[in-house]
Amino acid sequence: MKKLLFLITIAALMLSAFIEKEPVSKLNGAYIRSEFKFGDMTEWGKDKDQKVVKLFKNGYYMIFYYDDHRPNRKLFNGVGGGTYEIIDGKYHEGHDFYSWDSTHIGQITVMDYKVDANVYEQYGKINTAKYKDYQVTEKLSRIKPTEPLKNNKLEGVWEMTEGTWGGATKFGEGKYKDATVRMIFQYPKMAVVYYNPKNKTFDGGGIFNYQFDGKTFTEYCEGYSWDSTQVGKIGKFLIKTDGKTFTKTSENWAGFKEVFKRIK
Repeated sequence: MKKLLFLITIAALMLSAFIEKEPVSKLNGAYIRSEFKFGDMTEWGKDKDQKVVKLFKNGYYMIFYYDDHRPNRKLFNGVGGGTYEIIDGKYHEGHDFYSWDSTHIGQITVMDYKVDANVYEQYGKINTAKYKDYQVTEKLSRIKPTEPLKNNKLEGVWEMTEGTWGGATKFGEGKYKDATVRMIFQYPKMAVVYYNPKNKTFDGGGIFNYQFDGKTFTEYCEGYSWDSTQVGKIGKFLIKTDGKTFTKTSENWAGFKEVFKRIK
């Protein structure tokens, strides 16, 4: 029996050596959806009433559905995100959070994909309690910045280790006791999400345009699930970073402090 288990282990290791993983950085970018087909749709749909933006950075992604352009209607439809790999020419997408259907969390979705300097496309099926064997075909255009990023030290994926917001609530206590907070910087976009991996719930998220000069971080809010009145506002914060962690404070918000560690 021991010999058989040894041979099975060796065979598995040999097989894994033949699995080709491509660099995940080839997908790095911010994209906005231009066309889609879901389920049994025969005609291409277009996003007229909302934006769908997907950010890829170093093996992590976030996708946001929101609306930032119609007066008095700041729709925030939902958020998903997690890790991804490219294996044998297929896009493998994991799900750390998925506001539309928690049964999707923990699953791996495998899709065909295409990517170049201008477009990202994905084709495949998801299978959740809400969306069973559901066909998804999407085309997204790369978002190109209107000005260069002044300092790239924040580019990447980060996780909160400390948070105080000037009141009694602190990260790691109360409603945030078991929370995970992730932030992704893929210029010209930045996004943040709060979720609870233990009970598979989603607390909220925001998506922004941003600029960073090495000291001052400026964000323009495009979508914000907690408070739609924040959409369109500009925030300025002070950032100190050594590349592995960063601390975010504000001269105008007493008691505000957030600390993040780099995870990707």
